[in-house]
Amino acid sequence: MMKNKKALVMSVLCAVASVGFVMSASAAEQTMHGNLDEVVVEGSKDVLPGGLAKEAVTMGMLGKQDIMSAPMTVSEISNKAIEKFVSPNSGINGALTLDPSVRESIGSTYNDITIRGLRVSPHSYYVNGIPGLLCQENIPYFWADSISVISGPSLGLNATPLSEAAAGTVNIQSKAATSDGNANLKVAYRGGSSMQEAIDVGRRFGENDRYGVRITASNINGDTAIEGENLEQQAFSINLDQKTDKSKTNLLLMYDHTDHKGGTGGISFAKPDPANNVEGVTSLPSAPDGSRNYKPDWAYNEYDNFIAALNHEQKLNDNTNVYFNAGYHREDWYGYVDGNPTVTNNNGDFSVGLTNYPLALTKIVVGTGLKGNFKLGTIENEYLVGIDKSWESYALSRNKAWNDNKGSWSGNGNLYKPNHWPSLARPYYSPEHSDDTQMVGWHLVDTMKALDDKLVVTLGLHGHKADVVDAGSSNHKKSDAICPTFAASYKLSDAVTVYADHTESFGMGKMVSTKTNKDGSQYYANAGQILDPAKTKQNEIGVKVKTGDFLNTFSAFKITQANNIDKKIGGLTYYVQDGEQENKGFEWAFTGQLAKKWDLIGGVMYLDAKDYKGNKINGASRWSGTVGAIYNPTEDLSFIGRMSYMGSTSINNGELDVPSYAKYDLGASYKTKLNNTPVTFDLMCYNVTGKDYWHAQSGSSSLFVGAPRTVVFSANFEL
Repeated sequence: MMKNKKALVMSVLCAVASVGFVMSASAAEQTMHGNLDEVVVEGSKDVLPGGLAKEAVTMGMLGKQDIMSAPMTVSEISNKAIEKFVSPNSGINGALTLDPSVRESIGSTYNDITIRGLRVSPHSYYVNGIPGLLCQENIPYFWADSISVISGPSLGLNATPLSEAAAGTVNIQSKAATSDGNANLKVAYRGGSSMQEAIDVGRRFGENDRYGVRITASNINGDTAIEGENLEQQAFSINLDQKTDKSKTNLLLMYDHTDHKGGTGGISFAKPDPANNVEGVTSLPSAPDGSRNYKPDWAYNEYDNFIAALNHEQKLNDNTNVYFNAGYHREDWYGYVDGNPTVTNNNGDFSVGLTNYPLALTKIVVGTGLKGNFKLGTIENEYLVGIDKSWESYALSRNKAWNDNKGSWSGNGNLYKPNHWPSLARPYYSPEHSDDTQMVGWHLVDTMKALDDKLVVTLGLHGHKADVVDAGSSNHKKSDAICPTFAASYKLSDAVTVYADHTESFGMGKMVSTKTNKDGSQYYANAGQILDPAKTKQNEIGVKVKTGDFLNTFSAFKITQANNIDKKIGGLTYYVQDGEQENKGFEWAFTGQLAKKWDLIGGVMYLDAKDYKGNKINGASRWSGTVGAIYNPTEDLSFIGRMSYMGSTSINNGELDVPSYAKYDLGASYKTKLNNTPVTFDLMCYNVTGKDYWHAQSGSSSLFVGAPRTVVFSANFEL
């Protein structure tokens, strides 16, 4: 079956590349549907000086706002930044982390990030404003036009996600056809023996360019720069849109198949336990060679993703529009044999265990509502009233019969020596149905503008109800809550805006585990109880300053998140909601042209993260920052550089100190012509000094080995 799927995908790639996208205008008019302003940005013309970030940023369901009026910390990374700063190891996170709020986990297996110290899974990302359409691992990015990031809780501005994005919102917007059209072919060497071939073709048709189609396809294949790691991925997308004076519609269809062998992940460190003869780690071992792998090369993740995202907006009259959004995601993660190492002593000896734990899920999302405007005296009001509903069917189970009915595999190794383990055959196992979830959400938002639009105030309420049905017991786990949004900005001048906001988020109420003690008694005295949804709240103030062609954003924030913890009451153990984690700090984000030939983007974040007892959060570095720069000595030649810094921190509840590091990437880009065909050559060297380093992630005691020096060379042909 998988060989047939791969052959089908490759046939599509070859067919599209050879045909060069020939379609008549009449056929287009019969098959295409359209484009939504706040979802698809045509042509990427609305960029700030330097072209690395957008001037009109996406504010969730509210659509586009000028960045100087947006009453919170929000950025939108442009396609230029995506093309220049993604990397083979971290993928799309290489562009996301240009925002100083965002830090990545580094490991190539998952694309998880943190925003202001709180973890965000790609299951929580939005695609064209629709939540829950992406997989966690190896997110294809050739289809992406831009990525918006709202820092901090922002549920009141976005469609209701099944997987809560308490830390902030990441919204990836797809490429749409432009009036000029395009036909691009990319060939890239990605380090090791890995290659990539990709195409991107777009056209508009009909009267006034009413219809548009944009097709992208990418094939990645080969061993990476990390020993024992191999990535094969085929991705295909088609974006159809239409626009008239009274309606805008956009439909994105996407498929990807990934087979990732030996993908890197987190490494944990055992604590000393003399009673069980565990030596443990008392001093963090030095960072090992980033080009080595610390799990078997036959460990793998193989999966398929099918995605559909529809956005439609219809004008009812001059002051009222109705909108409809719908999304579908089928994730079939049928191939999974994986696990991560645990270092057992100061010498770098480790054990690694693997299990066969596949999953499958299907998500459906629909939403509709009204948006429009009206005046109360001199105050302009822009409102949104909406409702949405999501369904998810989830399957996850462990194959206990794998590896001769052992259900797991384990091996030993050392961080500083070559490690090899005999391979096992790939298992075939379908996961058992786990649960079904339904979630209904509603939204009321009003944005008021006064004093010649200098003052912008946004007020909103969001609520949702969740119902999770366990497939084994048919028990219902129900929860609900309401959260407000308040945000205001005031333009002191065209160059200076001050803003403040209070935002909140909450997910589903957690059910207390029904696990038992060795004697069969319940571990928790309140087993099976549904706790209230754990709310996350943020208060933030900031100022945005434009100086010439340069934008600076300074912000201070405080985030509190309710904790669910074990608590002894009357000699019994209860799982309760008590206390709060507190993340507070400040940021400086910047982008623009520092000088006529210098494009700059990046920023610095200071973070003080503590748990409900006042202890420092594992892996939370106080200082972090990044600077990406492009120097353009001529129109055809540019030099690219990036510095990434993570400050020192600690893990295992302060027992192990993790040193700081600075990493550098350097490259160059040159535009020329080959037989009258414009072509751009890009050369990048990631981790140019070949530094070995540990990378920590806020909220985790696992560390990630930094990626090795990796050289990437690509050629992009404009056909």
